[in-house]
Amino acid sequence: MKRNSGGFTLVELIVVIVILGILAVTAAPKFMDLQGDARRASLQGVQGALNSAKSLAFGKALLNGVEKNATGTIKVNGQDVDLIYGYPKATSDVLSLVMDLDLTDTAGSQADYFISEVGSDGKEANIFTYDSGKTNNSDYDISTYKCYVNYKISETTAADGTVTADAKATLFATGC
Repeated sequence: MKRNSGGFTLVELIVVIVILGILAVTAAPKFMDLQGDARRASLQGVQGALNSAKSLAFGKALLNGVEKNATGTIKVNGQDVDLIYGYPKATSDVLSLVMDLDLTDTAGSQADYFISEVGSDGKEANIFTYDSGKTNNSDYDISTYKCYVNYKISETTAADGTVTADAKATLFATGC
């Protein structure tokens, strides 16, 4: 008596399912954190744009002779940009202009970034990417949400009273 084998046995199907399960368990973690990786990469781009913008602004301030002044302005795309010792002031308006960031909500879609100013002196700000799980700006507390770029202008006064300044863009991406 001849038997027709027209399909897979139950054992063969179970073996294939087990193999697929093992592959899924080992491969899935690599694809689970794509949003965090995207946020991190986006902020790396913001950090690079901010470093370029501050360098270009400082170069323009040097040419205009305002790099040693506590305050000053330069023109970028026909608009005044406020400076602190030659570096772009850390305000939402100034940083969005020099980095060409769109911070407005248009056609029902959220802006990609928002800038949170630290203090009122214009020397420090944090730039965040929007996270759909966050509903308002208070959700982006830097003590708990470690996914942002910090821009800070620091000053040093020498014994003779000469002030030098530097601006740094630092990426904090441990919580993306």
